[in-house]
Amino acid sequence: MSWLWAVLALGWAPGAAHAGELLLQPGRATVAVDRGVEVLIEQPGENLTPDSVLASALAGRWQAYPRPKINLPGERRPVWVRFDVRPQAGVAADWVLGIEWPLLDKVDFHPYDPGAGRWLPGGQGGLDRPASSRTLKDTALSFPLTLTPGQRTTVLLRVHTHTQLSLPLQLSQARAWQARRYDYGVAMGLLFGILGVMFLYNLSLYVFTRESSFRTYAGYLLSIVAYELAVTGVGPLYLWGGNAWMKARGYEFFATTSFLAATIFFRRFLKLRNEAPHLNRLNQGLLVFWVVMSVLTAFPSPVWLVHTVTLGGIFVGFAAVYTAGYLVWQGNVLARYFLIAWIAIISATFVTLLSLMGAIEGGAWIDQSQHLGFVIETVLLSMALAERIKRERRSKEAAQLEALELAREVDLERDEKLRAQEHALTVQREANEALELRVLDRTGELKRTMENLELANRELAKLSVTDALTKVHNRRYFDDTLRKEYDRSARAGSPLALLLADIDFFKSINDSVGHLAGDECLKLVANALAGCVGRSTDLVARYGGEEFAVVLPATDESQAVEIAQRLRCAVEDIQFIYRGQRVPITVSLGVVARVADPDRPLADFIHQADQALYAAKNAGRNRVMLADAA
Repeated sequence: MSWLWAVLALGWAPGAAHAGELLLQPGRATVAVDRGVEVLIEQPGENLTPDSVLASALAGRWQAYPRPKINLPGERRPVWVRFDVRPQAGVAADWVLGIEWPLLDKVDFHPYDPGAGRWLPGGQGGLDRPASSRTLKDTALSFPLTLTPGQRTTVLLRVHTHTQLSLPLQLSQARAWQARRYDYGVAMGLLFGILGVMFLYNLSLYVFTRESSFRTYAGYLLSIVAYELAVTGVGPLYLWGGNAWMKARGYEFFATTSFLAATIFFRRFLKLRNEAPHLNRLNQGLLVFWVVMSVLTAFPSPVWLVHTVTLGGIFVGFAAVYTAGYLVWQGNVLARYFLIAWIAIISATFVTLLSLMGAIEGGAWIDQSQHLGFVIETVLLSMALAERIKRERRSKEAAQLEALELAREVDLERDEKLRAQEHALTVQREANEALELRVLDRTGELKRTMENLELANRELAKLSVTDALTKVHNRRYFDDTLRKEYDRSARAGSPLALLLADIDFFKSINDSVGHLAGDECLKLVANALAGCVGRSTDLVARYGGEEFAVVLPATDESQAVEIAQRLRCAVEDIQFIYRGQRVPITVSLGVVARVADPDRPLADFIHQADQALYAAKNAGRNRVMLADAA
């Protein structure tokens, strides 16, 4: 599931630590730990202990985690997690803290009783810990927790992993947890049973038919099984628990090899060598990429390599859909199975990721949707193979019938003249059909050319009003839009607001860190400004150099100042890190907001905003100044 972490990771926006506790109510056997969670990231060489992280000296480093489920992509430092839980009267005492994400190297569980000032029995788990350290022999991590009704308990976790750090925390009563894990075990048995049967079935078909497509598909199925063993934790728990390399590198290695096997299978089955040249070149490029990635992920991988594999996984998914879709459009019936299969697995993985990240409510089917997607994919691809064999058999039978027909025609010499006439008619008909097909092809080419020309004109029109660097509107579009809005304000009597923003000390940024960093600064500021205006009538444009302009129709002075303050804060919050150092960015804004006077030129309107901007800069920068107050 690391294929889409870069697209779907919502990110961690730290906030001030806040107190909160999770209330356990009677009648609820399972509760998701989705609020009141705080996080502290351990710095290199600290080696913090449970007592030290709860000490007052580190109180300021705890940050409230705002998302329902903890996801920290690329975080390889130890992470401390804490939350408070209080059971109400009538709640059972025996609970289990479950973590249904097996790809964690080390997890230390430390419950603490604040009332008594003592630590409660804890536990350990993770891939780097022996299986005997687990309370239950299960792919998920589970830690027993005894709670007293009405009494608050602090739960403290220390988590360290070299892969994706995900913590779907869940509190369950002991019996409910066992029932849930039993259902999960049954589901995993069905999953690996289906995948195993499909692998053995296609392998046996290759043994008996010597059809290379079955061999390639059996290899692809084997790679899927290996990946599922790694991602579900079944492999480290039951198969290669004593192999340090498999536990450390299995997940990334099997993910890349499964992509490599899928790329090879696509090439062989769809016969891309004989298809459109650009599809063949695309497939060859992916083959080289995944061979290199498979070799590199066999060794300890830096974060950038993991991100490269992630982006490659995203690209190969869409490349597969594009390839299959293009072949379907070209009339390849077998490619339909591939298109449906990959759409199914990509959609299922997307749903699973949304559930893991807390964007949607999880459930039995949603949590297992990726595994179900793999089952659907393997079944559809097996159907595609069967359809291909059937079509080839039909083609051979048709060829045999054609040969018999030709032999019969040779024997019927007495009907030679009639056959010659029929042949002439057939040739004429085929010529007419060929001519019609040519006309249709030419018509289609002309239509596609016109469509491409129209798209090019649209793109050219878009580029003509877009600033090449910042991707917001350019000065020419700003001038036209402001003129129209100024005239409309004069006619309708509605207020019009103009904001001019100038990046503070921009020349110092260019001089200190270089013009490339200055360009990146302009892009970040443009994105921040564009993200703060939401109406379709609002306009953000590059006014010139390091200056930006914002046009806000139907906006009075108070609203314009409020929006300007929001823009200023958004720019001030930009985290611009360039070559290891943070570059602070602020802007000064001048604001003018009034009903346009038809007797006054537009230049006076712009001049008022410009004067307000200079007043903001003279007043100390990083502030908003209204034209009337300037």
